[in-house]
Amino acid sequence: MPGNIYINKLRAGGERITPIRAALIDILKKSPAPLTPQELLTQLEKLGLSANKTTIYRQLAALRSLGIVEEVHFADRAKRYELAAESGHHHHLVCLRCQKIEDIAFPADLERQEQAIWKSHKFKVLRHSLEFFGLCQRCQGK
Repeated sequence: MPGNIYINKLRAGGERITPIRAALIDILKKSPAPLTPQELLTQLEKLGLSANKTTIYRQLAALRSLGIVEEVHFADRAKRYELAAESGHHHHLVCLRCQKIEDIAFPADLERQEQAIWKSHKFKVLRHSLEFFGLCQRCQGK
């Protein structure tokens, strides 16, 4: 069953806890990397839940509006989704060979950069995206 923090956000938003929503939260909670809508659809089918892409996108939009799910964009331009990090904002290491995705965080350094941007350009950063592309340790040996 999905983590209570996410179910509580659904309830607080006045949303129903449907089997599809609960399963999406559970799938994303167990996933080590952000998933595409097609990957989520495949996982739902493995669980015996019937859905189509329209349903998936609609459910993801609802979960995003409540701050439960975040949309992630990588260089391949495919939309991927992950649970909003309980530990805060983070970035990703993406292996170009095996497609492994790993989370990485360094908020203090980026906060200083955002402050520097404000001082030098008077530009208020509201959000940012930062991904590192390369080869993971396993793929470097191939």
